[in-house]
Amino acid sequence: MLDELVHLTHRFYYCLDESRYPELVAAFRNDGVWHRQGKTLTGHAQILAAMRERPSTLRTRHVITNHFLSESDANSATLIAYMTAFRFDDGTTRQGPYPIDGPFRFNLVKIRFAREGGAWRIAEQWSE
Repeated sequence: MLDELVHLTHRFYYCLDESRYPELVAAFRNDGVWHRQGKTLTGHAQILAAMRERPSTLRTRHVITNHFLSESDANSATLIAYMTAFRFDDGTTRQGPYPIDGPFRFNLVKIRFAREGGAWRIAEQWSE
């Protein structure tokens, strides 16, 4: 179970970094909640709308480490991990490499997963 949830977490952040927002949204349950940047986004439509507000010139990379399950049963689990984020945005569209001085953010991430239609999906996610 842990490997499957870590894989889903890594895929989620990859989709965020690559602006693959429909795939990112698909990681959530239909009623999934994402506590993001002081806002609570509920459901696919709100999450997708927030992603489409991101600048097209923004480049990010999220590194997920030290993950473990804090609780789990057959149909739900909570994963806790560290997330280090790097970002670059000078307002222009260009190819990398991008000059990054250091991490932009370091957070503790908590993701509650639940099964939906037999597959694991994010039910709620928050970071601090």
